[in-house]
Amino acid sequence: MRKLQDTRPLLHALLWIAIYIVAVSVGDAAGESLGFPGMTSIVLVALSVVLLVYLRAGRRLAFYGVCRVQPGTLRLTLFYVPLFAITFVQYGNGFASGLTVQTVMFAILLVVAVGFVEELLFRGFLLQALRAEGGVTKAIIISGVTFGLGHVVNLLRGSSLPEQALQVVGAVLIGIALAYCVVLTGSILPGVAFHALFNLSGTLTAESALGDAITVGVVAVVMIPYILFLRSRLAEVGPAVVVPVVNAVR
Repeated sequence: MRKLQDTRPLLHALLWIAIYIVAVSVGDAAGESLGFPGMTSIVLVALSVVLLVYLRAGRRLAFYGVCRVQPGTLRLTLFYVPLFAITFVQYGNGFASGLTVQTVMFAILLVVAVGFVEELLFRGFLLQALRAEGGVTKAIIISGVTFGLGHVVNLLRGSSLPEQALQVVGAVLIGIALAYCVVLTGSILPGVAFHALFNLSGTLTAESALGDAITVGVVAVVMIPYILFLRSRLAEVGPAVVVPVVNAVR
């Protein structure tokens, strides 16, 4: 697998994405079989640890954005404010019924693990692989669209087709914005924080078709001009320089 990082980086990224999908499926199936909904959270935390060990052993943490934001680059993204602002939108649906301390704890564990794994796979592995094969803008768009389309697998987890269509649209826009931010800052970590907070708001709030439509509408209104802003900033300053490996998170 490690050899693919250099020889076939796109295949390397796709294989890890496949592993992630399998891990989620196994976690869901095991949790249902055992009557333990938190099993997927545990499986994904384990996968996160495996990925960190894998990248640290290969000295690739910083290369894939598991590092501090490059100095002076946060302002180029407007300090991620547009992204973090939309993390509160779903709370307008009200909190879901039946929440307990245990369910909230496992929800937090799940969204943090999902946030880290998905940012690493799509804004780390996939984005870097696509940048190696073509232009930066092309890599950003393709990685964002792939991220959005990847949410189609949620149909297997009980989502309806209309719900899934809305989720894909929102995820594509968010994925493109996050990819621009990674290219500008050199780090996936702010995206991990956003991803976890956004997913947490969706996990803890009541399900509502109208609420989902409103959320996607707000995401579109905020993200489209934000993406255009990020595009202009990238054209002005260019991509961030990847920090030396010694500065990576350890």
